[in-house]
Amino acid sequence: MYAYQLTGPNQGVYLEVDRPQPAPDEILIRTHRVGLCGTDVEMLHGTMPYFRLGWTQYPVILGHEWSGTVEEVGSAVGTFATGDRVTGDVTIGCGDCVNCMRGLYNLCITKQEVGLCRGKDGGFAQYLTMPARHCYHLPEAVSLDDGVLVEPAATVVKAIRKVGFEPGATVLVTGDGPIGLLAMQAAAAYGAGWIVVSGADAGKLAMASKFGAHATINVTDTNVTEYINDHTGGLGVDYSVEASGHPVAFEDCITATRQGGTISVVGIYERPIENLDMGVAVVRDLTICCSVASPNAFEQTIRLIATGKLQVAPLVTHVLELAEAEKAFEIQRSQPDKRIKIHLQPPALD
Repeated sequence: MYAYQLTGPNQGVYLEVDRPQPAPDEILIRTHRVGLCGTDVEMLHGTMPYFRLGWTQYPVILGHEWSGTVEEVGSAVGTFATGDRVTGDVTIGCGDCVNCMRGLYNLCITKQEVGLCRGKDGGFAQYLTMPARHCYHLPEAVSLDDGVLVEPAATVVKAIRKVGFEPGATVLVTGDGPIGLLAMQAAAAYGAGWIVVSGADAGKLAMASKFGAHATINVTDTNVTEYINDHTGGLGVDYSVEASGHPVAFEDCITATRQGGTISVVGIYERPIENLDMGVAVVRDLTICCSVASPNAFEQTIRLIATGKLQVAPLVTHVLELAEAEKAFEIQRSQPDKRIKIHLQPPALD
């Protein structure tokens, strides 16, 4: 089969590799499409924190946002059949450790992450294998194209669910990229009463408004905290969702969230935040709730997409062939104002 494999920092190659074989508890999936994520860019550059933690190394086939059809079923699998349309978790837990037993398989002490860590290759290939227990059927109301967006959408659904969103809450989402736009919609689905999205791209902020944001802030000409204070009587928002991975945005969350409020952090930071004044967060009695991956959130997210609560199709701005992966990375780098989600499509099979 053909795949795109990272071989080192800023080094990748489109090549032919052996097709994986499913274990008894796995299914073999023919990849329909795979999404390019900011995490993939960090993997390319070698700045993903997993490298610092020793959880990953090159070579690796990227691709944790994917959809496809079942090609082959392992001998111990009874929940899927050939031809089923599926997507799957990013995190694969061992199933036996204390965190897995608590349902927190994203925190499994020996976890693999698809296309990211501990040798688990992902969907930048014509085929991938997945444990059946980590895969999910796509209903007729969710296309294979939309199914690629289930994983990033599930990430924000899990993050918002984790902080215990209250109906009618006031919410600031920092970041107008795909995660921010999905977080804004998820906040609405959970009953937020007033949602503000901040970012630097006028077109993406306009999309946030179309998705239902009550207001947007362009950070190039407006101070986020001043705007929030002006529109909340100086109180601040109940919740902030930091979805950009930019240090300044995190600082905005600290100062724009009301005393006693909660910050949900889903952005991943390539480097430590310098000169961060945590004293302000302490004296404001803020809860900072970090969230990674999307355990136990896929089925709920699929329902939200199927019922139109989460609109994912408008986020896809580019669809390229898998052989054009390097071009996709270049578009991701050089055209932030023209792209939101880039999808790659493996070649048709002989």
